[in-house]
Amino acid sequence: MPPKTAALRRASPIAWHQVRLLQPARIAGALAISALNILWHGHGVLRSSPPSVRFAVVAVTCYVLTMVAEFFWLLATGPRFTGFESPANPPPTGEFETIDPIVDQLKTLPPAELREEVLQLATEMKSFEAGTDREFVKTLASPPPIPAVTEAERDEALDRESTALLERQLVTRRAYRERFFRPARAFRDELRKRLGIRNVSREPKIPALDQGVLSGARPITQAANYLVALARRLR
Repeated sequence: MPPKTAALRRASPIAWHQVRLLQPARIAGALAISALNILWHGHGVLRSSPPSVRFAVVAVTCYVLTMVAEFFWLLATGPRFTGFESPANPPPTGEFETIDPIVDQLKTLPPAELREEVLQLATEMKSFEAGTDREFVKTLASPPPIPAVTEAERDEALDRESTALLERQLVTRRAYRERFFRPARAFRDELRKRLGIRNVSREPKIPALDQGVLSGARPITQAANYLVALARRLR
């Protein structure tokens, strides 16, 4: 399915949901136009019909036209989809509203044990990123199985390589979120609480800890180093 068609199919239900069927302004406008059509004897729709029929037909027609116009206006100015969104993605709000069991466990840990747990997690995070980096370098350094001869074959080989690298990045991100993201966030929040850090806006922005986004040269190592710095301040 073309991306534009898929985007329209995704945006149409949202735009229709925002159309108010019982909008007072639209009803008043339809009734006003119907009344003017009855009062203007020189011209009118269905002029040969009885006034009640003319009033009802014009009111319904005006109401439907304004409702359809509002729908297309919302569709044109409303949500912008590329067509590649996953409908199964949960909404971002409320993702961390439920209390994680690890949060309650960290509250009872003595400072020394908490510090050791954080240092161990940071070491595992760095080892994980180092391993994925080695696999990434091997993928780039490995020669193609069949040397490309024509321009079309070279383009096809580049497309396959780009797809493989993208899939590897997605696998790395998924593995990081499943293995490290939740405990790393819990450790960070507990350390900030024990260190008395209230103004978190002054703390460094780390996408790997804030949103689970792996952006930058070594995002997981950056997150691990931040956890280590907090843990070493704990007494």
